[in-house]
Amino acid sequence: MRTFIAVDLSEEVRRKIAEITKDFAGLGLHGAVKLVDANQAHQTVKFLGDVPEDDVERITSALAEITKKPFDIELRGVGFFPEASPDRVRSIRVIWVGIGRGAEELKALQEEVEGALHDLGFPLEKRFSTHVTLCRVKRPLKSTEIGRIVKMIAELRGVSVGKMRVEELKLKRSTLTPKGPIYEDVYVKRLME
Repeated sequence: MRTFIAVDLSEEVRRKIAEITKDFAGLGLHGAVKLVDANQAHQTVKFLGDVPEDDVERITSALAEITKKPFDIELRGVGFFPEASPDRVRSIRVIWVGIGRGAEELKALQEEVEGALHDLGFPLEKRFSTHVTLCRVKRPLKSTEIGRIVKMIAELRGVSVGKMRVEELKLKRSTLTPKGPIYEDVYVKRLME
């Protein structure tokens, strides 16, 4: 079973993400960019990959022990990976919305999850990034396409996407289909005051 641990976004934030992805859809990049379904947008805390069904109970038991309390986050601004100054962009792989306020609390939550799962034998993440993916680039972009994307990102650099309270951590199953992934909640950990 292909799994990951994530924080789901509020409906208000997802609506704003849907508006922003429409801006990128309007750039005429057909076949080059795959937009994320705003209804499935989330902050990945840890990608686990293929996990045997027998390990799910051990993972949920570890997540049940998470002690982080609820906290607020603010999603703001659009950027891209690999990061580069606008005049030096040669490729774009991912377009994202950033997390400003609450990023440190989110990192603390990720570190607690990381430690709990490392104890179960999962490898440590090399680098954790607080961002929500909007689009993935599927093929090399022409310089004119990169220019249109960079211009749009510059216009959205400071856009407010919304604020929300993080109260749950979810273990999710990801089923890959030709139309995109389908996510299902396997376990929900409520963060307690």
